Amino acid sequence: MIRSALACALLASALLLPAVAAAQVPGALHPDLRRANARFEFGAWADAAAIVRQYLADHPKPPEQDAVTAWRILGICEWHLGDKAQARAAFVSLLSEDPDYKLDPFLVPPAIVEFFEEVRRAHEAQLGPLREEKRALREQERLAEEARRRLFAEERARSGPPTKVVKVQERVYALNWVPFGAGQFQNGQRAKGTAIAAGELVLGAANIGAILLHNRLASDTSRRCAPSQTTGCSHPPFTDSVRRDLTSVDVVKYASAGLFWALYAYGVVDAHLNYVPRVETEISPKADQVSLALAWDW
Repeated sequence: MIRSALACALLASALLLPAVAAAQVPGALHPDLRRANARFEFGAWADAAAIVRQYLADHPKPPEQDAVTAWRILGICEWHLGDKAQARAAFVSLLSEDPDYKLDPFLVPPAIVEFFEEVRRAHEAQLGPLREEKRALREQERLAEEARRRLFAEERARSGPPTKVVKVQERVYALNWVPFGAGQFQNGQRAKGTAIAAGELVLGAANIGAILLHNRLASDTSRRCAPSQTTGCSHPPFTDSVRRDLTSVDVVKYASAGLFWALYAYGVVDAHLNYVPRVETEISPKADQVSLALAWDW
């Protein structure tokens, strides 16, 4: 019974550790540490430890958050691999980064927590001064941040409200290819955009109307003639008068289509020539004046 209980406990520990890693690893980490944590979650202790060792070799002085995470993963991995000496060394390095760090006893298996606390107790004499130094450094950073905020607040109170407001408008490049003057309207050329839109609407309507009229004339059987007809049917199956009407309609159809695409091409070229990706508008509340600053940002 005792052996079975121990086996179940060890199995539960192995299954629980990936969840522990996911819960304790911060979100903003170096990509190598995220990769190591992914291997850790699958229980690949040797792979995770190798990745962490390579990261620490490439980054001798990592940020505190990354260092704490790296040494914690390495210590747990080494404990699982049975190398207690390397696990102890990793936990000592972890405590040197954060002397007050504690493993969560509700998540981490008790054996690892107890081992970690033994390491802490064994080095408490060295951790005490380091802990005070860390606390003093954090206090200095807090006081510096408060002084910086007070300085900004005093400067804002002395200078008063802002004298101008800058409005930034990001323009959409794809609108340069849209018909009906979309690019001109975006560039602030409303008159030109209105003219192009009106021209394209008229030409488009004329082209569609010509197509519909052509189809109506061509499908009207009463306007057709037989090859045996001697007068007014030189080009059957349509009478000469209908043929002239179809020719006139075709002229309108192709001319309107050509002019439409020519006007569209002009609009695209003109929109590109006057396109500015970003427009900064400076508004001065005191003088009620507005000035524009065009900024290129590709």
